[in-house]
Amino acid sequence: MHDAGVLGLADRPGRDHWWAQLGPAVRERIAARVGPTVEWWADCHSVHVRRPHAVVLGERGLALCTPTVNDRGGPAQALTVLPFVPASLRHAVVVTRPRRRRVGRPALPGDAPSAETSADLPLSGRMRGFLGNLPAEAQARAQWPFANGDVLDRSDFHYSGTQDTLDVWCYLAGRRWVTFVSGNGSGLSGPAHRASWQLVCRRAEVARR
Repeated sequence: MHDAGVLGLADRPGRDHWWAQLGPAVRERIAARVGPTVEWWADCHSVHVRRPHAVVLGERGLALCTPTVNDRGGPAQALTVLPFVPASLRHAVVVTRPRRRRVGRPALPGDAPSAETSADLPLSGRMRGFLGNLPAEAQARAQWPFANGDVLDRSDFHYSGTQDTLDVWCYLAGRRWVTFVSGNGSGLSGPAHRASWQLVCRRAEVARR
């Protein structure tokens, strides 16, 4: 498990705005490659801040769309697709509710899992901090394939909302598996034991290419 990082909030257009910026031709290419959309997000690119990038989880694959230039030097979108083994996409629901704060003996060493349990995975500090905000079960489901032999190649996350409520999305992609977590949390501005989460954790097997 990971320690929770601070999730700053930026005042900028939401995912629908950036999705529209991709244009219909790009959106049609994505749908043709990955099939019906299961989950998605879009945002401004971290470097090319005036241009969109998008992540789409479809029934047939994961699409990663990033800004580039065409042969004439004009703006274009590079599309990377991780195709899935047919019908391999599965999901589990993770729900946490507010609970009473335990009163009793102080915590002892070993009472809770260490935040360094997954330190050997090649995750950025920002990704670790994001995962640390999610319930332990969701973190475990997202990282399970990569803690059990798969090689993690890439990962990313997105969130929007307020200090108290968040919609979240993230994926971890390796050579054999893709995991994707999405959902929402509420009561996040108060004590941790008062927070609620409703998340869907998905996993699909990557088809050999």
